[in-house]
Amino acid sequence: KSRNLPSLARSLGRAGYDTSFAYGGDLDFTDQSSYMYATGWQELVWQKDLRFDAKPSAWGYDDALMCDWFADRVVALDAAGRPFLAGLLTLSSHKPFDVPFERFEHPVLNAMAFTDDCVGRMIDRLKASPAWENLLVVLVADHGYPYPRTLAYNEPLRHRIPMIWTGGAVAGPRTVERYASQIDLCATLLGQLGLPHDDFDYSKDLFAGSPPRAFGYYTFNDGFGVVDASGAAVWDAAGGRAVEGSDPGLLDVGRTMLQTTYVDIAGR
Repeated sequence: KSRNLPSLARSLGRAGYDTSFAYGGDLDFTDQSSYMYATGWQELVWQKDLRFDAKPSAWGYDDALMCDWFADRVVALDAAGRPFLAGLLTLSSHKPFDVPFERFEHPVLNAMAFTDDCVGRMIDRLKASPAWENLLVVLVADHGYPYPRTLAYNEPLRHRIPMIWTGGAVAGPRTVERYASQIDLCATLLGQLGLPHDDFDYSKDLFAGSPPRAFGYYTFNDGFGVVDASGAAVWDAAGGRAVEGSDPGLLDVGRTMLQTTYVDIAGR
């Protein structure tokens, strides 16, 4: 099934980009390496390939080591003179939150601040390098965490994540207010590069002249949620009901997305 899925790495590889992905831990965990090779990543670098004069944490080499290494790698890829897509997955902002950093008493907040600090230092290093002029850096979360505990697991704010575009390739500052989710990154980025993205059935180009309906869709173990400019809807599958205040129209969007994606993956 993975070989039949569209991916950013596959699309950019077809366009002549070198594609590589790095992670300080074990990419065989949950068969990630198999999935990534199958979806077009040409090179994977992970803990088994790295040699640092430091002991790895429970998950692997911490974000300070990896962000420094990755900054050097991006500079080297840029110097090679070929277009490239380079990915990095951080790992320190993850249970058990054991990091070499002491800024906050709460371990979760402290680990998040550590990752933030590491990424910030990496960006500063890239800004000071020749690579920055033509570089686009996209920062986006892969998943959330139940912190603070006062937020219910299914409410929209729990699933709100940042997506930041920076780098010398960005023409100027801008805040995009349209509702979206991680799946919209592919069509939006490929659209900016003038590359086709018709095979991304669920991805919306946020900068298109006449973009389709803007909404954010998310799932969790026991249901789904949909958010747009008009409101929100959450379906609680465990209780077999909509959460109070849900927009009926958005519930239909969520049901359609859930059914369509399941039918899609079953047929691949």
